[in-house]
Amino acid sequence: MKKATGKVSAGSQSIQFDKTYGSSYCIPLWLRDVQVKMAISKVSGRVQNKSKKNHEPVAIVGYGPSLKDTWEKLKDFKVIVTTSGAHKFLIDRGIIPTYHVDVDPRAHKVLMLGEIRKEVTYMPCSTCHPNYIDTLIASKANIKLWHCFSTELEALRILPAGESALTGGADAGMRAMAVARFMGFVNLHVFGMDGCSFDEKGHADEHTNKMKKFFDLEYPEGSGKIYRTSPHLLDVAKTVPHEINMLKLDSVKFYGEGLVKAIVENTKQENPKVSNIAFLKPKLISEKYRKELVKRHAQSSIFGSDGFKYADVVRKLVKATNSVSVLDYGCGKGVLAAKLDFPIWEYDPAVKGKELTPKPADLVVCTNVLESVEDEFLPDVLGDLSRCVKKVGYFTMGVGTPDYWEKLLNQVFYVGKVSLENSEVIAVVGPKVTKMQKKDRVVMTDEVSYVKQPAYGVNTLFNGDLKIAHVY
Repeated sequence: MKKATGKVSAGSQSIQFDKTYGSSYCIPLWLRDVQVKMAISKVSGRVQNKSKKNHEPVAIVGYGPSLKDTWEKLKDFKVIVTTSGAHKFLIDRGIIPTYHVDVDPRAHKVLMLGEIRKEVTYMPCSTCHPNYIDTLIASKANIKLWHCFSTELEALRILPAGESALTGGADAGMRAMAVARFMGFVNLHVFGMDGCSFDEKGHADEHTNKMKKFFDLEYPEGSGKIYRTSPHLLDVAKTVPHEINMLKLDSVKFYGEGLVKAIVENTKQENPKVSNIAFLKPKLISEKYRKELVKRHAQSSIFGSDGFKYADVVRKLVKATNSVSVLDYGCGKGVLAAKLDFPIWEYDPAVKGKELTPKPADLVVCTNVLESVEDEFLPDVLGDLSRCVKKVGYFTMGVGTPDYWEKLLNQVFYVGKVSLENSEVIAVVGPKVTKMQKKDRVVMTDEVSYVKQPAYGVNTLFNGDLKIAHVY
C-alpha cells in the first residue's frame, strides 16, 4: 500500500507519520556533478573497502541535540566517526575523532569544521563544496575521498573507473554508517542521530543553517509521545530501519531519546533479498596498456586511422535506423568523424580529450577494437558497450571466427547477424532486454527497430561478506 502524501500548510503545527512529504536535493544536479569533478581532480586518496569484518565497537556521531547528554560516553570508544558539527563539538571537549565524514554540497559546512587536526582522517564525499575540499588541502589534512551512488547518467559517467560509489542514506549520519560498513565495521553505536529537536537550536550546539520551524509529531500514534521535527527530518528518519537492514550489521545501538531511535525500536527488522552497499565502476584498460597505446598513437600516423573505411556503412545505418546519435567507441585518431557530414560522439581511453565515459547513442560503431582489448577487461568492455547501444551496434573484429564472437557477444547483446567479410568478422547487435515480448523483438537485417533498454547495466559481484555490484 502506498503511503499518503501531503504538504504542510504555513499555519500547521503538526505533521503525520503515515504521510510522505518529499524533499529535493539542495543544489542543482549539474552543480553537484561539477563539484564531484573538481574534488576528484584535487584529492588522490580514497576510502578503501575492507571485505573482512571488524567487530570493534565504532561510534557514529551526528550533531543532533541528544549529543549534549550522551557525549561523555564517547570516551569509551577507540574509533569515532563524526559528521557535521560533531567534529568541532567533540574536539572542543577534548575528544579527537578517528574519522570525520561530510556529504553536504553547500559551502556553509566549511564554517562548521572548527580546528582541523592531523590525527583525524577526513572523509568528504566528492559532492562536497570546493571551499570545503580546499580548506582541508590548505590545512594539509589527511583526506580520503568517497562517492555517493546516483542513477543519473552524468553522475555515472564522471565516476572514475575502478572506483566505488556507496549507496543508501539520506543524511550525513546514515552516510557515515555506510562508510564505516564499507571499511568493514559491523558493530555500530550511534550518537546524535535524532531526527528531531529538543530546543530552539535543533542541534547539539550552534549551526550555520538553522531550522526555521518545527512541527509536532505523535509517535507511535496514540502513545501521547510528541517529537518536534520537520517534514524533511521525518521523511529521512523513516528510511533509517531499511538502510540499517541493507548494511547487514552484526549489531547497532542508538543513544539518546530521539525520533530515529524510537522508529528503529518500533519497526520490524527484515532481511533484505538484495543488499548492495556499493557499486563499482570497472576498469576497462590497464594503465600500462593505456600508456602503450598513447605512445603508439604518437609514433604512428597510421595507427588508429582506419575509421574512414566505415563511413558509408555508418551513413546507411543512420538512415535505416533513424538514428539521431552516433558513437565511435575506440575512435583512435577520429578519422571516421572527419569523413562524415554530421557530428558524432567519440570515445577512446588512450586519446586525450576523448577518454571520458561516453553517453549512450542510437548507433554505436566499434571497429577493430574488441580483438585488442586485454582478456581480463573484455567482459567489462562488453558490458560498457551494452550500456551504450540504444538501437544498434556495428562491430568489426580483425581476428577470430564468427562463431567465437557470436557466442561472446550473445552474453550481453541481442545478436542479429555475424558474418565474415574481407577477413573481418562483422557483427550487428541490439540491446538485450529481459523477458523480451514479441512486439519488441529486434529483427537484425538491414533495418533495426528500437528496443527500450535500462539506463545502465549491473553485474552483481560478491566481495567477502559484502555484496558489491559492477555498474556500467
